[in-house]
Amino acid sequence: PGCRPMSVLNLAGFLARSGVNGPGIRAVVWVQGCPFRCKGCFNEQFQPFSPATVIPVDRLADTILALPGIDGVTFSGGEPFAQAGPLAELGERLGRSGLTVVTYTGYTTEQLARGNDPAWPRLLSVSDLLVSGPFVAELAAPDPLKGSSNQQVIALGTKIPGAGTSAGPDRARSRTEFTIAPDGTITTTGFPAPALIRQLASRCRGA
Repeated sequence: PGCRPMSVLNLAGFLARSGVNGPGIRAVVWVQGCPFRCKGCFNEQFQPFSPATVIPVDRLADTILALPGIDGVTFSGGEPFAQAGPLAELGERLGRSGLTVVTYTGYTTEQLARGNDPAWPRLLSVSDLLVSGPFVAELAAPDPLKGSSNQQVIALGTKIPGAGTSAGPDRARSRTEFTIAPDGTITTTGFPAPALIRQLASRCRGA
């Protein structure tokens, strides 16, 4: 009695610093579980709704707020709106500290508007930039903010200057980032060109 339930996230992955998952330098939160199963998804291992790393929202918030020199956090997946409540709580706390939030989703804006989950508007309200729509492999495009040309980049405020516009020299090329952890684990993220994905897959198979 008197204690609120602890909000938790089923986390697929976390990166403390990235320059290719939204404007500026951002921490990245990948959630586990996605209903869309898009063909050619770069994060296919994040699709199953199975337990991964379950972490309290408060602990993750403390970790992100302790990171120096970041502009904000990016929510990706998996499907962030499948865990909209805990992510909204996380975004609210980070936003109060001045960090911006970028949210990726496979849902279209029309689907989000029609949705009846009360946590969806809450997650939208803490998002400063929304990248919406499913990944379509046949429409893959060299863009630093989205994977395929059908997706929309929508500014939900003014905290990220120039967000949602087509201006800037980097809009014409895809960007990929490799991060090497102290234990030797390599995280590849961003929007790699199809030729690079095939090359990486070939090297991993030992071909």
